[in-house]
Amino acid sequence: MVITDVAKLDVVSDGLLHNHLLNFCQNAHMAFLGRNTPSPLLSEFMAQVDDTIVEAVCRHGTGGGHVDWSPHLRKFGNMKNQVPHFRGGFGITPNEGSAISAFYSATCALVVWLGCHGGNRPAQDFANTWAPWLNFTSPDSWHAPLLQTLSALHALLLQDYGCVEWTSESEKILKLLDVGIVVENS
Repeated sequence: MVITDVAKLDVVSDGLLHNHLLNFCQNAHMAFLGRNTPSPLLSEFMAQVDDTIVEAVCRHGTGGGHVDWSPHLRKFGNMKNQVPHFRGGFGITPNEGSAISAFYSATCALVVWLGCHGGNRPAQDFANTWAPWLNFTSPDSWHAPLLQTLSALHALLLQDYGCVEWTSESEKILKLLDVGIVVENS
């Protein structure tokens, strides 16, 4: 279990190595689960793992001094651990927050792949082999639990997170924002 394994890393004296082991080994386990397991099944556990990893980084980085911090400073330290590097943080991805988009993205990629591999030859007919009697172009026909979860997450992302569906208008906006680089010949 990831939570108990995090404490085992306290014997590592090198701070950078400790941080890398937490971020790229322990945290990566949960990122994998987040991509491949419907989020409601793991969200509470992911929050516990996120808290455990941030606590371990703070404990190791401050020599345990973080326990005396005010709640406001503690919240700031936790946030700083989970902010990406390019924004000045330590880049420990909060799995609880990223699991929905990771699962959605991975499952969408599977649906697109299966939708493109429904051929006439048996070797090409992956869609009918893995998901018989499903029409991948019609989400209303999806009865498999994984695909129903995908539909529910789609609605959740649109309603609660303010995401928008891609349209031809989205393409026009991107073209307006496109900044071209002009190279002058000398």
